[in-house]
Amino acid sequence: MREFIKKHWGTNKKCAEELGVTEQTVGNWIRKNPRGILKHAPEIVASKNTTFLQLNGEVEWREHELKELLPIREGEV
Repeated sequence: MREFIKKHWGTNKKCAEELGVTEQTVGNWIRKNPRGILKHAPEIVASKNTTFLQLNGEVEWREHELKELLPIREGEV
């Protein structure tokens, strides 16, 4: 996800500005909720050289990374 954002916007700040969200939101997409970026998928696909499948693949890969890096322990919510 970090690489995707860097490739298409350069910085989290520029990504946030172009999508009309805060830098904190972009950080949250990277750190804990990558699926949140999909809310902006139509705009991203229209303005960047990417497809929905590529964007969704980045999201799914990041979710996998988060699951492996920060596994939820049984009983935690």
